[in-house]
Amino acid sequence: MMLEYEHDFDNPMPYLIQSVNEINSLCEELIKANDEKARTGDTILLPAYKARISPEMTMQGKGTEASIHGWNHPSQSISWSASLLPGHYQVLMRYAQPHAGSAMTLEADGQELAALFKPTFTWFDYTTEKIGIINIPQGGNVTITLRGIQKGIKRNKEGKLKADEAFPDVQSLILVPTSLPTTSEATGIPAHFEGTRLFNGKDFEGWEGNDGEYSMAHFRIEKRAIVGGNINKDLEHNQFIRTIRKYKNFELRLKYKVKASDESYNGGIQFRSVPCTISGRSFEMVGYQADIISWKQGALYDEQRRWDFLGMPTGVPQNYKADQWNDLIIRCEGPRIRIWLNGVKTTDYIEPYIDEPFEGIGTINQEGHIALQIHEGKACEVWYKDIEIEEIK
Repeated sequence: MMLEYEHDFDNPMPYLIQSVNEINSLCEELIKANDEKARTGDTILLPAYKARISPEMTMQGKGTEASIHGWNHPSQSISWSASLLPGHYQVLMRYAQPHAGSAMTLEADGQELAALFKPTFTWFDYTTEKIGIINIPQGGNVTITLRGIQKGIKRNKEGKLKADEAFPDVQSLILVPTSLPTTSEATGIPAHFEGTRLFNGKDFEGWEGNDGEYSMAHFRIEKRAIVGGNINKDLEHNQFIRTIRKYKNFELRLKYKVKASDESYNGGIQFRSVPCTISGRSFEMVGYQADIISWKQGALYDEQRRWDFLGMPTGVPQNYKADQWNDLIIRCEGPRIRIWLNGVKTTDYIEPYIDEPFEGIGTINQEGHIALQIHEGKACEVWYKDIEIEEIK
């Protein structure tokens, strides 16, 4: 196997022998894992010193031992240019990150991969891990871009686990041409959607109050929309109307708008959620929620569980007006959750606690009800309509 890299750098020392041996071993592992020959060409090495990085980031070390540091926000990026033939490429990354839970996306030639990083022992302990298999449909001079979407989780001053550590330090990206099937998908909003109606615009068929008739009293149907709350009445407790069925992997599309006298309005769409079983809290639901609040559009909140926003804002819709109809898309596919608001991807989150339990909570449900919320507090109304879902097999 021949490692390819450009030779116009100031310090032309070869890549660390230990790193090369580790990469070669992983590539051979890929070949053995497939009945047919998985590798179809020479490995392409993209070292950190050849990358373009955002101004706030720094390069530590020199030459082939350099690593990219200070990567801590989705607006920052790491990118390389590479001449690629059309085809599939196994992507590996050499990095250090001693905290679990951090994740990134990789974009190239209109395709995208997303992955969690496995933690390393220390910030100085580099490892090479497989990210996925990306399809390069066109080829040519391709730009390959990494963006962080969630930080590593560590214990804060109060002793709670919080996502507040930086993204990994990156030493290199490795591409292996392969015959294995791709795990990437097209960037942007999925073009193909065959949804079925969750709400028929006439009655509550397929829906029920989370707390029975007490919850149902806070929802009505008006102008083919489900309306939560009343503009003339404050609300003592959160209330939800939920689907009778549970859903796991799906894409949900709907429209919403808000009627409120000020910016204190609050609502949301629960998904993969379950009724709260704590005595005296039967009006609550536990699970993920795409929040509808004035100060954080398109955010993902963990209702009644981690009590925290998840992931990081990946975009902000321009000229957002809560009192006009807004388009919301929620896509749950395995551990990955994405939210688009008015065509802008606002959240991209990968759940790290599907198999490994979160402290004091356990593993995180990946199946549950879809529910519409009206939040307790000052009088307002949240209107929901055109609710459609496509289940993902």
